[in-house]
Amino acid sequence: MTKRPGHAGPSNGKRLIEDAIPVDVVSRTSASEKVGGRIGHPASLHLWWARRPLAASRAAVYATLVPADGRRRSPAEEAEFFDALCRWGGSDSAIRVAREEVLAANGGQSPQVVDLFAGGGAIPLEAARLGCEVTANELNPVAHLIERMMLEYPQAYPELAEDVRRWGKVWVDHAWERLADLYPPIPDDARADDDLFGGSADSRTPFAYLWARTVRCPNPALPEHRVDLVRQTWLGKKKGRMVALRPIVDRDALTVTYQVVEAPTADALGFDPAAGSVRGQATCGICGATVTADYVKAEGRAGRMGIAPLAAVALLPSARGRDYLPVGTYALPDNELCLKRLSELPVEAPEEPLPTALTGGMCTAYGFVQFRDLFTPRQLLSLCTLSVGVREIYDQMRAEGAEGGRAAGVATALALVISKVADHCSALCRWIAALSYEGAANTYARQALPMVWDFAEANPFGGSSGDVRKYLKETADLIETLSVGRSARCVRGSATSLPLADESQDAVITDPPYYDNISYADLSDFFYVWLKRSVGFLYPDHLGGNLTPKRNEAVVAPYRHGGRKDEARRFYEQIMASAFAEAQRVLKPGAPLVCIYAHKTTLGWATLVEALRAAGFTITEAWPLDTEMPERSAGQGTASLASSIFLVARKRRVDAGVGSQADVMAELDGIIAERLQRLQQLGVSGSDLVIATVGAGLRALTRYERVEQDNGESLPAERFLAVVQGRVLDAIFGALAGADRVTRYYVAAQYSYGYAAVPFDEANNLARMTGVDLDSSQGLTAGRNPLVLKKGSAVTLRDFEDRGDDPQLGFTVEGNPRPALIDIAHGVLWRTEHRPAELRVYLLTARPDSELLRQVVQTLAGKALRSAGDEAKPREAAAAERLLVSWRRLVEESLFSP
Repeated sequence: MTKRPGHAGPSNGKRLIEDAIPVDVVSRTSASEKVGGRIGHPASLHLWWARRPLAASRAAVYATLVPADGRRRSPAEEAEFFDALCRWGGSDSAIRVAREEVLAANGGQSPQVVDLFAGGGAIPLEAARLGCEVTANELNPVAHLIERMMLEYPQAYPELAEDVRRWGKVWVDHAWERLADLYPPIPDDARADDDLFGGSADSRTPFAYLWARTVRCPNPALPEHRVDLVRQTWLGKKKGRMVALRPIVDRDALTVTYQVVEAPTADALGFDPAAGSVRGQATCGICGATVTADYVKAEGRAGRMGIAPLAAVALLPSARGRDYLPVGTYALPDNELCLKRLSELPVEAPEEPLPTALTGGMCTAYGFVQFRDLFTPRQLLSLCTLSVGVREIYDQMRAEGAEGGRAAGVATALALVISKVADHCSALCRWIAALSYEGAANTYARQALPMVWDFAEANPFGGSSGDVRKYLKETADLIETLSVGRSARCVRGSATSLPLADESQDAVITDPPYYDNISYADLSDFFYVWLKRSVGFLYPDHLGGNLTPKRNEAVVAPYRHGGRKDEARRFYEQIMASAFAEAQRVLKPGAPLVCIYAHKTTLGWATLVEALRAAGFTITEAWPLDTEMPERSAGQGTASLASSIFLVARKRRVDAGVGSQADVMAELDGIIAERLQRLQQLGVSGSDLVIATVGAGLRALTRYERVEQDNGESLPAERFLAVVQGRVLDAIFGALAGADRVTRYYVAAQYSYGYAAVPFDEANNLARMTGVDLDSSQGLTAGRNPLVLKKGSAVTLRDFEDRGDDPQLGFTVEGNPRPALIDIAHGVLWRTEHRPAELRVYLLTARPDSELLRQVVQTLAGKALRSAGDEAKPREAAAAERLLVSWRRLVEESLFSP
């Protein structure tokens, strides 16, 4: 492509993101954005996975496009400005100031910004909000339609929200006329008001129907009867009001029915509502026969798994609280009639095949092979009726003179409403009974489609979760807020081939796919099949396939490569390298590239670094962000970790040439020293300090086209990362340079995470940095007295109180010829605190290097090891301080006195 004429902008000057940004403020505002629900937030337009918070996206765009030089704000004022700018529902004046600064930095013109992997559209939305001319590129058709609804239609068609409200009411009214008989009111309980958009507190139609999966009992000694695979029968757990279903077994009739039981406490119920099936394995309530998980799978694959009604849920007449209705007090659907009516519609139920390899579990093992299997016949009829209605609304609008684009915008908005209804109206929605919430979960409560043994079928006209009117109102209200600036250009295509001119973009800001984290294509097929049925006629190029395109999706998915993970990894690396090469092509000389990257594994990070380097980029900075909810750490006892990184890069100089490993390592130490000093002045500490310094150290490697080792081979990014990580830890804990690797790991983990639970992948990254084995048979989690406790997918450090009373800890024994200093330190601390009379004998037996041991204890006592600026002293730090006060008398005299 030809070059696009440029303008005099700050392309070559250092940007704010390459100098200093208040990462604590951006982290806080990003995390707080997720608290309190998503209604009114652009993310509520449609489910998309791993969205970056708007706060992080806005901060990235602003800091990428304004220069670092000439800032008039003090650090405190800068932090205050970022808080006002990035806070959800924050200051319009701060956004206006930021927009003016962005335009001024670009010579008064709107900067050209492209997002290679636009996904849910957060980065393009914030770039448009700050006055940029944005290109949002995305391969996935579901994400592409989300982006168009967020970034194109509201900006191009004023009053679109009002059109969605007006025509949406017509759409829902028509659907209700066709479906009202499927959701009858409770018998002899009159509805006072049929106004679908008004409603009445006296309206007594169930808003949810509860069901259990069933199979035939395998006991051949009795006539055929069913086994209910219900996992639990809790209905409500409000304080003072516990509600559950008690199974009532009639062995003569070979039936099980359910009685609604209410009591002030769980114990007063008189039975355990949670004593149900486990992973499909159950006991027949009638004859006591064991039903195995394998038997259930076989029955499901043979088409013999059914469902049985448990109860229905309606609002109390006061409209406050839930009324649980036993079977017999409400009407059950006629499934055969639903299927007959379904066959008469001009759209078919979704028979596309389900994915088979979603992380987190799949229901395919139980005979669910098509998307239609995820829905009851009544749900299928309702969703297909709504889908047919979208085309009718579009045709009616056009017949009344509406322009095609406006009618398409309304139709697309209604189609996205159907996606939300489908997510809350499948047979994989659990009923949640908790103090904080009493209702149905959505299908994608996590990134999987696992089997659900008892489920809630929502009424899409019931006034609660799953109600089409609820989502229609939310969508229209949200559209009204999305006219944030000029319309973005939404392009569906591969990031390896952008429809942009050479050297035309002032910045590339993107959130690339994360190695093997998420298979967006497989996950989004659930929505694709419904979008195809509702608005496929509008987007034949995007929704014309059987399912979403997967061949060129950038993800490590071994099942797409015959199960070969190495080949899947190579494919991902090639796609990412090609995408960044395309970014290199479209960027103006000196213009920055910013990746908002989810830091999970060293291998994934190394792959990204290699792709950037191969595409001709030099990495200049890395900023860690914690974008998760505060409750993730505080409420669950887990460490607060940097969940994302701003990785900043520039085009590498054409004359960069080849560097030697010796030159790179010499340069690396200077970068680390400078970066540590700068970051510590900014108050960055813990794992954030390690990550940011490691990221900055990548500059030494990536500023060369190629770095040769002493043997002439290229230095891989993965090996360089290990060196950088080790040297960063050496720089932080210089006094421990002579300590063993296990001790260094413990100190580094204490510094990074404290004693909170940490995801295993995070802890394993740190183990690799320090050269220790975390989880093998000889690793730190092994043995009867491990240094690290592994529980599920998380690990926790064990301190001196957990380990120190072990009489063999710190001694040379079989299988442990070289005890770690941290083992001896724990033994010394425990005896000092609990059995001081044994300390001298322990020290004379262990014979540690007293100076190194003192340095370890000093480090354990230091404030640097208190995570996230916490002023509270861990018990180990307090014990270490007490020991240091009497170090000479307790340790040195024990070791060196006769």
